[in-house]
Amino acid sequence: MKLLTSVFTLNGRVLPAGTWFTVAVCAFVIGLEIAGRYAASDLHDGAAALALVGVGLTVAVRHRREPLPWVARLAALGRRAAGSTSWLRYDHGIDLRGVPPLPRRTPPVVFVLALVLFTWGGLAAGAWAVFPAGWRAVGIYSSYTLYLALLLVLWGTLLTVACVGLFVPIAALDKWLRRWLGDTDRRGAELAAVVGYAVGVALVAWEFPPAPVLLLCLVVAVSAWAAYVPRGRDGAALLWRGSADKPVCAVPLRRVLATVIGLTALLAFAVLLTACGGRLFAPPRADDTMPFTALLGTVAAWFLPGLLCVVVVKLNGARRGDPARRTPPTLHIAGAHAGDVRSAARIARRWGWAVRTAPQAREPNHVGVEVVEEARSEATEFNPVWPLKVSLADLQLRAVKERLERRDEIKVRRQLFRGLQKLFKRASVFKGPAGGGFWLAPHWWFVEGVGREDADSASEESPPMVGPAYSRVLPRRARQHAHAVLRATQVDMIFIEDGVTFRNLERALRVLTELYDVHGGTRRAEEMHFRGVPKVRAMIHEYEPGNPFRSDLYPEPKFDDLSRVRVLHIFRDRGASEELTDQPFDFSWTPAPAPVGSAGW
Repeated sequence: MKLLTSVFTLNGRVLPAGTWFTVAVCAFVIGLEIAGRYAASDLHDGAAALALVGVGLTVAVRHRREPLPWVARLAALGRRAAGSTSWLRYDHGIDLRGVPPLPRRTPPVVFVLALVLFTWGGLAAGAWAVFPAGWRAVGIYSSYTLYLALLLVLWGTLLTVACVGLFVPIAALDKWLRRWLGDTDRRGAELAAVVGYAVGVALVAWEFPPAPVLLLCLVVAVSAWAAYVPRGRDGAALLWRGSADKPVCAVPLRRVLATVIGLTALLAFAVLLTACGGRLFAPPRADDTMPFTALLGTVAAWFLPGLLCVVVVKLNGARRGDPARRTPPTLHIAGAHAGDVRSAARIARRWGWAVRTAPQAREPNHVGVEVVEEARSEATEFNPVWPLKVSLADLQLRAVKERLERRDEIKVRRQLFRGLQKLFKRASVFKGPAGGGFWLAPHWWFVEGVGREDADSASEESPPMVGPAYSRVLPRRARQHAHAVLRATQVDMIFIEDGVTFRNLERALRVLTELYDVHGGTRRAEEMHFRGVPKVRAMIHEYEPGNPFRSDLYPEPKFDDLSRVRVLHIFRDRGASEELTDQPFDFSWTPAPAPVGSAGW
């Protein structure tokens, strides 16, 4: 009897730690496999999946408190599998230079993903063709536990698609309401929009099969491929390389955008076909074994058209607001004789200008002229009064056309500097205690606003946007003029250190505009051009692989090692003696005791 009890006391040391827990988990999995053979639909699978999730959470908690050997081995196996996919990782950066040109090549992982998605779609279509009532039979006759894990991933993906498809259009509506109503309370309207949109999509999903949405996904994928194929010279590109010993290649941002949209469309097609391939053209079958999955897939599918509309509107807005495009100037024509006004309008249209005629109001960005007799013409006056009085004969002269173009350029430049002053004022409130600076790039379509970089920030991500967006402060033609000036002077971005006032910044920018005017956009900016600007130190550095910015006197802005950017740094002028140092503080100093009687005791 004592021998028997001694065996029981040693039982915990004979078996490894966590053995009974592992046995219980194995028993649960075996029971789940047996019960899965008797499940009739994915509703039963949902209950089993919840139980599987609960056991998984229990294993995670137990492993955290007392490590389980088999869980540790599975984790190590997963890390080795992740390490074996290192060929899918790439170093990346941004190329705003484009000179000298780099090889244009798309990473191979893009084509691998496209092949995987096509294969996934083909397998899903084949599974629905073989099992019209539902492909869950594959899981029942193979591994029910693995089937439940895949089903959970599928349901999670469909719920994510539905949530994104619901809230992205509502967010776009909220942005529109904010512009229309201002800062008034919009919660009631937003709640009504959310409920109404969700109910409307649910009703459509209940009545109509999702085949048109899957066809729309294929159309989007083909359109993205059509946008990807043409070769063109873009102003910006994405740089990548497989490893440090591999060559650096470039992908134009146009192709990057087309690739992302195309792969997303293929992913949506594969997921939706997997979920609701059995009811693409008809209502659910009576013997359908996956009704919940099909319903969830149909609802997620009908959320996609609204999401696509928002994306199309955003892309169209980005295309229309691209500073690289050129919007013609507008000439406002007034005059006493309608025939002369029409003749002047025809001349202006031949120039390529847009025309507004009286009695339409003249806006601040319009160049105004008044058609008069030749005796009253001021076309050649040194300091005329605007709107400029011109005759029809004056409009035939090249000098008059150039004068109007110069007037338009002055107006646009004033709008640019006024807008930059507003941006600078709004962004200045975001200065950090440790210093730093702002990134200014109003001439790139993919840069939404002023970026902030703090000196004590350890993040290598893109700087956060501070202040309003460029599109809200700068008129479209002002950004186009900034694009013309900065691209001609080969300045890709501007870094402004804290402490530089807008007046000094404006002086530095005036150097660029003067260089653009004098040399007609054929000479790039150099540091020597800024030597006469007081209270600032302008430094130009070309970031490229292996050539980071280094300075012992001025702060070093963070930039990707693989990027190619020519940056104009505008620092506070520290002279010859000022250095960039930390605040001194001696922690080793201790106060000495005061002698007795020194305080009058």
